[in-house]
Amino acid sequence: MKVGVICEGHTDRAVIAKILKGLKGIDSSQIVPLRPDYSKDETDLAVNPIDSFGSWTNVREECRNREKITRFLSIEDQGMIIIQLDSAESHDFGITKPAKDKNYSTVLRERIIEKINEWLDNEFLEETIYAVAIEETEAWVLTIYEKRNSTASADPKARLKRVLGKKGVKYTHNLEGFSDISDKFSKRKNFVKEKYLTFNQSLADFCQEVEDKL
Repeated sequence: MKVGVICEGHTDRAVIAKILKGLKGIDSSQIVPLRPDYSKDETDLAVNPIDSFGSWTNVREECRNREKITRFLSIEDQGMIIIQLDSAESHDFGITKPAKDKNYSTVLRERIIEKINEWLDNEFLEETIYAVAIEETEAWVLTIYEKRNSTASADPKARLKRVLGKKGVKYTHNLEGFSDISDKFSKRKNFVKEKYLTFNQSLADFCQEVEDKL
């Protein structure tokens, strides 16, 4: 089985790839980057600012036109699609954030999934896995480096930089850099031993969906 990934950026896909490897043994040859284009990097943005680059607007565009999704699913036998969005910019695509109580992550994730399904016109729902990160994918990576609720941070990106700096770990915001710092996700035993899923509900929800659908 191959998995098509639509995400906001290359770093998000790097983290997703490590999780798929750890939970289901899916390697990079089985992951097909639909958006953004795998061959491009943020450094090329000034030269080619089209759909090679990630943002929530490109995720929305693909969900609405479904050209790459349709083509991928027509070619790959029993293929699945992963659609990734961070909640940090959810207000930009019409989501009202709930109160920050114990159900915050669950309710916000459900609202974002409803919005994605609206963009999809309720097509391909059985073939879709939702990688909704509350508030950012960096919060998922934080579970590797500190044992606390990573959704409690108002700025997971800044916190991840600080935590890595204190541990002497290099932070590089690109595909290779995030592949390195999320590498512990690539082994199932680490999920059991380190209990990553207890520190981020949206990560736990994504991983459960991966287990159920792949």
